[in-house]
Amino acid sequence: MNFIRKTIFIGLLLGVAPVLATDGYFMIGYGAKSIGIGGAGVAYPQDRLIAASNPAGISKVADGIDVGARILFAIRDARIDCRGIGACDTVVQDRSQRDLFLVPNFGWRRGISDDIAVGVAMYANGGINTTYGKAFYDEAAARIQGLRPGDPGFPGRGKLGLDFSQLFFAPTVSWQFHPDHSIGLSPLASIQRFSARGLESFAAISSDSTSLTGRTTDYTFGGGFRVGWLGQVHERISMGAQYTSRIWTGEATGYNGLLAENGDHDAPPHWSVGVALNMTPRLEMVFDYQQILWGDIEALANPGPTQAELLGVITGDRLLGGSNGIGFGWIDQSVFKLGFVFQLNEAIILRSGWNHASSQIPNRETLINIVAPATVNDHLTVGASWKTARFGEFTCAYMATFKTTNRDRDSEFFGSTVHGSIYEHGLDLSWARDF
Repeated sequence: MNFIRKTIFIGLLLGVAPVLATDGYFMIGYGAKSIGIGGAGVAYPQDRLIAASNPAGISKVADGIDVGARILFAIRDARIDCRGIGACDTVVQDRSQRDLFLVPNFGWRRGISDDIAVGVAMYANGGINTTYGKAFYDEAAARIQGLRPGDPGFPGRGKLGLDFSQLFFAPTVSWQFHPDHSIGLSPLASIQRFSARGLESFAAISSDSTSLTGRTTDYTFGGGFRVGWLGQVHERISMGAQYTSRIWTGEATGYNGLLAENGDHDAPPHWSVGVALNMTPRLEMVFDYQQILWGDIEALANPGPTQAELLGVITGDRLLGGSNGIGFGWIDQSVFKLGFVFQLNEAIILRSGWNHASSQIPNRETLINIVAPATVNDHLTVGASWKTARFGEFTCAYMATFKTTNRDRDSEFFGSTVHGSIYEHGLDLSWARDF
């Protein structure tokens, strides 16, 4: 138990640091084994981190622990092309300066009877992180007005960006009520971190300009639940399903002049269904479908600003932080996950996977989302596990993404073309030991 407490403490130090994820701000999967098959696994438990995907799955894994970490390299760039608008004669562009991210994960499981198992998983989400070296909006507006570097009123090289991440704890209980069927429940506790900088140009359309940007990092706590089912419906086919509730969090009081509904920023509900097919004695095919309901979260789903609103023609409820305040325009997202698991021999397992997500950011909302480019659509993954007799099991997985770009050719920023793009590489490492 001392080891568990130390691991959770490390998670508090690292897990709420800014991290990147790529199904919106969700990870494509949790743990190196899940990442290796494209994040799939609702119907295919591989380790104690299954509680992060389907709490019923801990009935099907052995007592033990899993400890891992994800190293993610993310390249993000953005530009506002205001040439030909007013006096602007150049493209305002930059690349986000922070590229490397680290996030831990942890899972533990113990059977307390033939039918009941308990466990805990610790994992993180994130993805809204940018650190640009220039204030895009301020500089583009200044150039449209005819200002140039060095002129009075031309913005200096200020920072622009957001940091947002979540750390989750999922204590879990699972009941195998039939030899082929289990159900599970995870009460969820979360710690959420948020900060913003470089948004001073939006002060005129904020409900509270003193709580808009440049404040200290804001931490909020939240809670919700996850329920799941796992069943062996045929000797070669298993199926699973999970539903995760909205995670209700406190208001971000340091940024209640930015986030809609006075700083309210809950995490969205989502649900998944999955199937695993035993194709041969050595080969498994795993498929999941996930629906993430971003549209239920007003701070994310409310439309971005219109040109009239940027010019100050705005109602009180549409002000940043207002009851129907300006948001990021996110829509619900569908995610498809496909993976294959091949048992090479008694010690080595090989994995491969593909993850495809629809874009939750419409191109028309690119302007406000250049500070939050969580837009990757396609991921390819490979992985492997090596089980030893004395030292436990070691797993690694590699993820590569295709570059994804959002582009609004006639944005609300006076008709300028706004562009934001991202691509990523990820390496997941884990160690596991059965009790």
